[in-house]
Amino acid sequence: MVEQFTVLFVEDDNDVRVSVQQILESKGFRLLVARDGDEALRLLAKNEVDALFTDVVMPGMDGISLAKQAKRLKPELKVMFMTGYYSRGAEAGQLGTLLFKPIRAAPLVEALRGLLGVAQDGGTSDPVAC
Repeated sequence: MVEQFTVLFVEDDNDVRVSVQQILESKGFRLLVARDGDEALRLLAKNEVDALFTDVVMPGMDGISLAKQAKRLKPELKVMFMTGYYSRGAEAGQLGTLLFKPIRAAPLVEALRGLLGVAQDGGTSDPVAC
């Protein structure tokens, strides 16, 4: 079940943040939500988190820098990125799973379940390496 996992979701665009949050929560994901990298690191330090799902391009700390700092704090943390900028996708793709915007609900849920090692029927499967 996805409820046993906590995902830290980071997105600076309010419309995208709300939309993705609604999608993931409706599918049973437990989320912590941050608007930027600094807020995300504060949440990460205070909570058990299984996966980081972050936008790549954000004001201040970008998602790549955030992921690197987060992995220093929690090396076992799984990472998934989203971006609308193909030029930033290559570097992000080396650090974790990468989705390109616009994000569609089904591929998003499937990718996050795969990252966490959750089978489509809600059971667990072998985790996907990232």
